Amino acid sequence: MSKAYIEEYVPINGIEQYFLHYPFLAGKEVILHLHGGPGSSAAGFCHVLSEHWGFCNVVYYDQRGAGKTQKKNKSKPEELTIDILIADLKQTISYVKEKYGTDRVILLGQSWGTILGTQYALKYPEDIVCYIGTGHCVDTRKESKIIYNKLKEAIEAKSDKRDARKLAELAKLPYMDVEEEGYVRAEGKFFMLRTKYGLTLKTGRLLKLLRKSPIFKPSDLFLMVTAVKTNIRLMKWMVDYSIWDVTEYTTPVFYLETPI
Repeated sequence: MSKAYIEEYVPINGIEQYFLHYPFLAGKEVILHLHGGPGSSAAGFCHVLSEHWGFCNVVYYDQRGAGKTQKKNKSKPEELTIDILIADLKQTISYVKEKYGTDRVILLGQSWGTILGTQYALKYPEDIVCYIGTGHCVDTRKESKIIYNKLKEAIEAKSDKRDARKLAELAKLPYMDVEEEGYVRAEGKFFMLRTKYGLTLKTGRLLKLLRKSPIFKPSDLFLMVTAVKTNIRLMKWMVDYSIWDVTEYTTPVFYLETPI
């Protein structure tokens, strides 16, 4: 029985980058997926949606510093910048067009991928049919404050004094610099509280889905754990990111959002 996907490593901007094609159908539209993080490969979760992809092709690739691309290249934090990832994406889109014999590529960004996708759509609108963003980043610090307040409301509704104290200790987080001592630990505590109150997907559920992936290997977990440290410069750039005042695009743009 043949696989429903194709895996490959492709020379992109000086390094071998990992690509996953699902399902590689001739004559179908091509969607290029930009994963979140930075550093959080989405390729291991593609099997969850694979049955719905019959109307198009979806190409996942692990960005520089993420997943199987990082496993092969071991990029250092100082080698990871938004400009380098944009240059990688430029070559990636050219490669995908050539492989599928098309000049039509739809760009789909998720979370951190929406930052990469938005910046690309603004810089190279002629390269894509349209840009789609889900879990969109618009102004990271504003979003952090909104989530903090949502979490505070949820904790107050349950009258949980212990969690209220935990959250109060994290009041500085939306204003902290990524390189400030204690930031990563505070972000981890914030994530655990958000998970507990249903403001993000539970880690256990994600791991359960990951273990069912046909491309998953136990070593992939290590890369997920170390992704923040590897991508710390991109994290810093993301935390201060804002397109709050950007309202004009020269390519079609679609936002897919769900309420918190």
